[in-house]
Amino acid sequence: MSAIRNLVLLSLCLLPLLVGCGDDSSSETNSDAQATDNDKATPVKVQIVTAQDLEERFRLPGSLHAWEDLTLAAEIAGTVDWVGPEEGEMLAAGQKIMTIDSVSQKANLERNRVDADIKEKAMQRLQRLVAENLVSQQEYDNSVTAYEAARQNRKLASIALQKSIIKAPVAGVLDDRMVERGEYVKAGDPVALVVQVDRLKVLIDVPEKDVRYFHPGEEVSVVQAQIDTGEEIHRSGKLVHLAYKADPLTRTYLAKVEVDNQDRQLRPGMIVRIDALRRELKGAIAIPLYAVVDLDGRKVVYVEAEGQAQLRPVKIDRVIGDQAVILEGLRLDEKLIVKGHQLLADGARVKVEAD
Repeated sequence: MSAIRNLVLLSLCLLPLLVGCGDDSSSETNSDAQATDNDKATPVKVQIVTAQDLEERFRLPGSLHAWEDLTLAAEIAGTVDWVGPEEGEMLAAGQKIMTIDSVSQKANLERNRVDADIKEKAMQRLQRLVAENLVSQQEYDNSVTAYEAARQNRKLASIALQKSIIKAPVAGVLDDRMVERGEYVKAGDPVALVVQVDRLKVLIDVPEKDVRYFHPGEEVSVVQAQIDTGEEIHRSGKLVHLAYKADPLTRTYLAKVEVDNQDRQLRPGMIVRIDALRRELKGAIAIPLYAVVDLDGRKVVYVEAEGQAQLRPVKIDRVIGDQAVILEGLRLDEKLIVKGHQLLADGARVKVEAD
């Protein structure tokens, strides 16, 4: 009996120790489970949904042309007896380029001038005589007719002399001189090409969907890309004309944009782009396009709420650059998941990482 009693007392002494050991094991198990849950949460980054003011712009290709590209023709036949500027030289408006048979034309003008002077003096003398009844009225009338004819011949000779001088009608570059001194030309033969370069025009084929966004008189940006450096050069242009009738083959509308080229960095024939404003969006909900996920033919995003990812189907209005404009599915101030969302499912546990 004594041995049994000692065994019972020993068991009672060990019972608190066993209970204490059991509590520590349970605590450790709970801690391990919590750590495991944290490890299962997907790390994500979020962005607060806000309202933005956006500009939707569009670009169209265009080609540069000289504002005026003038082929000058000979107005009289004859031999080129003088040439002035060389090809590539800048010309002032009205500057002489060459002359055609100018010596003969000057002599012809002088002859007609002398003839007109003689007949004018004869007419004046007969006018005095007819007043004194020394000559008939018919003789005086004939002298008046002769003088008028001589005066017209003098005028025609003066016009011919002017036509013998080829001048630059506008300030520009002598891009091509097609004849040399001593060559014979006929009336109508091309003799020189003058290109106006201080301003240029960009011709653009505007699609039907963009025509309503073009308005003559508005400013647009002309973009020239440097092929060797990849740099883009922007300069201002003004829309001066938009065709009302579409091209029957391309179904596009021709637009003309005026560009200042005082620095002469642009040249006719270069390819440029026109950057124009399509529309302005005020207070739009726009999110990064990469935050949108394709799921079974639907566009969805994920937002974070209380440590969980919530799936939201969204309706996209349009894409502007790398931003998707959302019509439905998102509210302001929600936490949009923008990183780590590709492998998420609705209700998945997430852990927001600091930026």
